[in-house]
Amino acid sequence: MFCQDWRIRPKDYREFAGLTQAELRAAPHMRGSPRIHAAVAGCVGWPYKVNNPQHRPQITEAPKILMLHSLHDPANNYAWATNVHRQTRRTTVLVPYEGAGHSVYGRTNCTRKAVDDYLLELKLPNTGHRCAPAASS
Repeated sequence: MFCQDWRIRPKDYREFAGLTQAELRAAPHMRGSPRIHAAVAGCVGWPYKVNNPQHRPQITEAPKILMLHSLHDPANNYAWATNVHRQTRRTTVLVPYEGAGHSVYGRTNCTRKAVDDYLLELKLPNTGHRCAPAASS
């Protein structure tokens, strides 16, 4: 799937290693993402055309879409969610979960309610709604 969605296609190991080194120079303390490294490595020499390249979202013929995203997601930066929301403001509602974690649905009653209301009744929270972080234990 990754190779069909992303235009990151190193032609060989040397090019892949060069991308990894550039990443480490740009962010030496981050050390990269093993999942992304594995995904990109799987595309080395991939001979097929990218069928679903990155593009600006164009949402038509859909009800407003609920977006729920953690402010401190270790896998997907919150800025990515706000960027998508900015591009789709007329068709999406973004509800930030102010805590940490990758999966958000079960974090709090607020996150569960937002998703359940949307999935069961297509009811969206008001613009500006936020979900507080779960209490630490």
